[in-house]
Amino acid sequence: MSWLEKLELEETVGRFWHRLVGEKHSWPRHPDAAVALDEVRAQLAVFFRGLGGDSGVAIASASLRTSEHRLTWRQRIGMDDERMVVAARDEVSLSLPDVLDHFPEAGHNRDLYFWLAAFFAMLPPAGPQESDPLRTDLAFLARASLATRAVTAQFPGLAKRYGVLSAVLRALRPKRPVAGIEAQVEALVTELLGGPADPANPLRPVLSGIIPDQLSAPATYKPFLPCPLWGEALHREPEPRLDEDEISTPDSKKEEEGADNKRRHAERKKQDNADRKDPLILNRFEKILSFADMVNVNRGADDPDEEEAKKAAEEMDKITISQHGKKAATKLKFDLDLPPEATDTTKLSGTHLYPEWDHRAACYHKDHCVVHVAVAPEEGENWVPDEQARRRIRQVKRQFEALRTKAQLLRAQVDGSELDTEAVVRARSDLAASGQCSDRVYMQRRPMERDLAVAVLLDASLSTDSWVENRRVLDVAKEALAVFSHGLAACDDPFAIYTFTSRKRAWVKVDTVKDFDETLSPAVMRRIGAVKPGYFTRIGTAIRHVTKQLEERPNRHRLLLVITDGKPNDIDHYEGRYGIEDTRKAVAEARAKGMAVFGVTIDKKAQTYFPHLFGRGGYAIVHHLAQLTAALPRIYRHLVG
Repeated sequence: MSWLEKLELEETVGRFWHRLVGEKHSWPRHPDAAVALDEVRAQLAVFFRGLGGDSGVAIASASLRTSEHRLTWRQRIGMDDERMVVAARDEVSLSLPDVLDHFPEAGHNRDLYFWLAAFFAMLPPAGPQESDPLRTDLAFLARASLATRAVTAQFPGLAKRYGVLSAVLRALRPKRPVAGIEAQVEALVTELLGGPADPANPLRPVLSGIIPDQLSAPATYKPFLPCPLWGEALHREPEPRLDEDEISTPDSKKEEEGADNKRRHAERKKQDNADRKDPLILNRFEKILSFADMVNVNRGADDPDEEEAKKAAEEMDKITISQHGKKAATKLKFDLDLPPEATDTTKLSGTHLYPEWDHRAACYHKDHCVVHVAVAPEEGENWVPDEQARRRIRQVKRQFEALRTKAQLLRAQVDGSELDTEAVVRARSDLAASGQCSDRVYMQRRPMERDLAVAVLLDASLSTDSWVENRRVLDVAKEALAVFSHGLAACDDPFAIYTFTSRKRAWVKVDTVKDFDETLSPAVMRRIGAVKPGYFTRIGTAIRHVTKQLEERPNRHRLLLVITDGKPNDIDHYEGRYGIEDTRKAVAEARAKGMAVFGVTIDKKAQTYFPHLFGRGGYAIVHHLAQLTAALPRIYRHLVG
């Protein structure tokens, strides 16, 4: 540092202060040995499910949360509390840190990811939520002890890794001036990390799952410092839905740019003062670095720029979802960790009624959804295939003509249009040798029939209005559908095309673009071009309806091809794990009726849930939107080949 820089007293003192108290993490960091979750996400998913983890749980990135553990005096000077990433699992996702760098060796950080996957595969479900912080900590340690023993007992190879990781973390764990009940809890943590046991510790039975009823936290109690080797099991009770959410067309480009992979804690709240006409006058605080948590008052719609909104979201432990009468220009896309919605089980009435599978109750809700059917209109959007698309149509038609069923030559028949030379020679030889011969000396040519009916179900939800790789998703889907339709027509397989969208369970719209008995006419092509983006994606109900149409076909083989661009979701309880499990059940129902079901998606994140929906060998993930047009004919040739 030069003497001129030292004269800048404010800068010099600021640098010294930052070195003294700024960003003092409890756990050491080793950025040079860091391992990112994205590097091991695919392996972790297989590993987690292979050890018995729920196949419907997706691997997600955890977000920062405030930890209430006791800080050192230096930390207290620089911050009120410490924000940390704590691994957690609920019925929807397994949330792990974006990056692990606690160990000085990258191999140990990588091992920690796999240990956490095994730990959560064995972690028992969370019990009732304790209101007392001490009892919450003890219940956590009891579950962590049980899961650790289960992993090390069933998988001896992981026991050795755990021994190494726990020994290093035990040495790295900061020593804090704790006393009383906090010291006893810290002794449990040390013992669980493989340290020496304290026979005099009255809390030792906790590691065996025994928590004394009379225990409660003193007023000054602080939770223990979270350990990276363990995580939380979360259980969220279904909560009532707020009033109907506002539906608006998103700025899809901005959403895609603003999206990240972190899963943020959130809650729904009814803010009954938001629409009052007497706003509370607040200082705007432009001169103070600050952000506001949700308060139930009538307030103006904050509309900061995108970077400020992102920063505020990062700083908040919990994001509150509520309604507001005004729209904000700034929009961010988040993966929110919300409790499931309570399910309205009231039966509906209508012509096309279908049940829905509730995985939480392990039962069907009868007459739960209503499907509204119609012939797709020929007027709407005016998409028409361009020259490149027409060239692809001609190419695919030539390829599919090779799939036409050809005549089969049957030899040694009683009757036929021509003699079978080999059979005649054999018959004459048998007659000369034994005096007896077969009269099957003719050949017949019979047309082969594949006897296959194909139903294509296209997702026409609002998300198809988004842009990916400088092309609108729905336009590419229309092109792929047009090309694929001409190919199916060329090989003479009967087929139908349906589109679907939804807005709650009482309005699931399924439009028929082409019926089985229709030819591929200009009217059908106009319907394909006129398809417009709808609302949401209740896939399970749409699959059940199209399955019913396929059931009525006389064909021996029936194929349902589902094309979508995202997860099942709607604006009621149909979201997250509920929607995924219902869709999976609908696919299983169709297969139980003898149909082949195959899913195609362009969602780049589909690897976390699509295999669970359609099963091994029952899906294809198209990683680049432009490849969809070529992918559909290739997939079909593979399925019927």
